[in-house]
Amino acid sequence: MTRELDARIEELRARRNDTIRKTEAELVEMQAELERQMTAFRKEVAAEANRIGGVMQVTGRRVVAAEKRQADLEENLTALGQERRAILRKHRRLGLGILIGSAMVGSVIVFGATCSTLLEPW
Repeated sequence: MTRELDARIEELRARRNDTIRKTEAELVEMQAELERQMTAFRKEVAAEANRIGGVMQVTGRRVVAAEKRQADLEENLTALGQERRAILRKHRRLGLGILIGSAMVGSVIVFGATCSTLLEPW
């Protein structure tokens, strides 16, 4: 009976050891698969980070170009405002000159008409 129990214990130990070896082998395989997946994931993350970095770099260049265009437009707007004021002053003077000239011409015509009526015999 002792031999049977010893044999049974030995058999159970052997099965336990076999199960442990199989479990360890499965764990090693799982760990290797996990490492492969992590490596693939890291590559994907790095590729995405590079893509995002490229997009950000392009966006940064576009922002700089847009800011430069805005500065140029503001400069042109300032120049146009100064030019507009100068033109308005010139037109005011011209309008005033035309008004005064018209008044003078009208006065001359009225004066001429008055003089011609005074000089003509009735």
